Amino acid sequence: MSVEARVAAPPVSGGARHPWRLAAIALVAVVGLWPLFKYHVGPDNELRVRFPVTPGAPTGSVSFQREGHAPQQWTLEEASLWQHVGDGLPPGMQELHIALPRRAVQADVTLRNVPVRITQVSWVSRREPVGLREAPALAFDQQAEGDGAVRLHVPALWPGFWALDAADAVYGVSAWLLLWLVLEAGWGRGRVAAFGRRRAGWAKYALPLALAWGSWWAAFFPGLVSFDPLSQWQQLVQGRFSNWHPAFHTWWLGAFAWPFQSLGAASGFQVLLFATAMGKVLEELGHWKVPAWARWGVVLWAGLSPAVGVNIIAVWKDTPFTLMCLVSVSLLLRMERTRDAGAGSALRLGLCVACLGLLRHNGILLAVPALVTGLWRMRDRRARGLLLAAGLGGILFVRGPVHALAKVAPAPPTLTQVLTLHRLGAMAASPDLSEEDARVLESLMPLPAWRARYVCHAVGPLLFDHSPLGAAPERLEGRGLELAGVVARFALRHPGVFLDQALCVTRYVWAYEPKLYVGPFNGQGNTVDPNAFGFRTRSWLPRAQRAREEFFFATTVGGATWTRMLFWQPSLSLYLLLAGLLATWTRQRRVAPLLVFQAALLNTVGWLVLSPNPDLRFLFPTLVAAPLAWAWACAPRLRAAREGDAGAEGDGGLPERTHWVDAGSAASSGVA
Repeated sequence: MSVEARVAAPPVSGGARHPWRLAAIALVAVVGLWPLFKYHVGPDNELRVRFPVTPGAPTGSVSFQREGHAPQQWTLEEASLWQHVGDGLPPGMQELHIALPRRAVQADVTLRNVPVRITQVSWVSRREPVGLREAPALAFDQQAEGDGAVRLHVPALWPGFWALDAADAVYGVSAWLLLWLVLEAGWGRGRVAAFGRRRAGWAKYALPLALAWGSWWAAFFPGLVSFDPLSQWQQLVQGRFSNWHPAFHTWWLGAFAWPFQSLGAASGFQVLLFATAMGKVLEELGHWKVPAWARWGVVLWAGLSPAVGVNIIAVWKDTPFTLMCLVSVSLLLRMERTRDAGAGSALRLGLCVACLGLLRHNGILLAVPALVTGLWRMRDRRARGLLLAAGLGGILFVRGPVHALAKVAPAPPTLTQVLTLHRLGAMAASPDLSEEDARVLESLMPLPAWRARYVCHAVGPLLFDHSPLGAAPERLEGRGLELAGVVARFALRHPGVFLDQALCVTRYVWAYEPKLYVGPFNGQGNTVDPNAFGFRTRSWLPRAQRAREEFFFATTVGGATWTRMLFWQPSLSLYLLLAGLLATWTRQRRVAPLLVFQAALLNTVGWLVLSPNPDLRFLFPTLVAAPLAWAWACAPRLRAAREGDAGAEGDGGLPERTHWVDAGSAASSGVA
């Protein structure tokens, strides 16, 4: 009888026998969900009516019919009556872009104050139908009516609702790949399954966050677009750059938005990057033995918070700046746990430091401490050198040679002296203003204008809205030290004036502030400031947009104090962050909590000193950090076991054994 051992082969799963079975299942599911995506996701189409340029503003109405529905009639709103010229139109021609539901099959338009004949009508889908470079001209009838109106009858709107478009292609590919990876990670075998499982640690948190924040992006596409990014887009169009807004952020914006010619691309990438960064932080908190309920509590908190959602889809510089603050939390949290000082960690932290210092003018206040922290916690000289080269070297290289090559115009004095100007406004409003100081103020702007425009909570009225200061910034050239001296002398004589102003302008940081600015919500379904580029809100989820806009106004302008405090005021997040850090410090008994969350803390301190306006976006890092601090507070205490005087740590300072001490327990475990 043979004594050879018979080794049973491991059972082969269905996924191993049929390697494409899970991919086929994912494809069937995606195709089955496609009609739902087609019906509910996408902006309205536009019925474009072309005619020669004429004086006067047209008015009118439109009636249309959707397949299987009764006819509907609307009075044309202001946005549908904008007269579009240029942008590929023949000279002397203009168009009206009338928004209609995508499922409309025919339309009748009545226009008044249009004394010329209509030359062309087209049906344009924002979802970019496949195979159509431009919308074809449609057949239509027109007739003049007795009251001077023109009536158009368009019997068929083409291409139809079910025509394949670019959005369908993006949905099909991305949804299929994502669902396939999820199925492989759960039930598959092989390389694809291994790839999915390696990323499951952070992807399981990132996916629901991307869906939650992505719903804000789709509802308010292209996002929240204020004057700042619009002026930066103008710089990209003209190829002339100014450092009024950091030039680095202008190029950052261009890198994401310019290839797609849409600011919505920048806000969409921000959704994905924030979800990834938050997922990496939560994965790292899992290594700290933070309970699963606490980590998923952060997902719930961040995913449902309207303040977080609207800031992530905003394309101003504070959003990528907050992203870098979140990345610094992930990197420093790992460094505190592992003492990993390899080249990879140093390079990542260095690039993060450089972005912190370049994305915002006051970002250097956060970049330098983060750089010092890395140099302090890293023991390897090569890692320190790489950190310095990537961090400090990156900042100096961009602000020096790159700015010079791009011919970036320096920031105007209205920006560099903005805090001084606000304090001069407080002086002008004070009854203690001396004649000598009054003459200085008069040299910049008439004293009555100072007093009429000054408000303690914001510097904006002094600089914008046809202000003499904004119209003639050359009056400030070379007078920075002089004006700072005037402010300093007045502060010595009347310190209470500037103290009252400081409490007023920073009130949103530490208390309830009813004048808090959240974003460009205009109450008419648009979250894009007026501009000459044609950017405006084109919702891909119209029902969600209406519901969330109603929620915004119900909890801000028309809401009670407690609803504003709960959903929007950053001061609540600040106190939650401080309490969470105190609980974490009590638990860990280390300086680590202050180091890991230093970006949010220093950002808050900076705005307590430098704040010019009560803007929610300034405290966005605090909103993101608050739930993470409380999650970390649930972790058991960490201590490194040093067995012997030498050899207790491996290369790069990684502890050989890490003990987790919780409630006096002596249990310990290794850390992956």
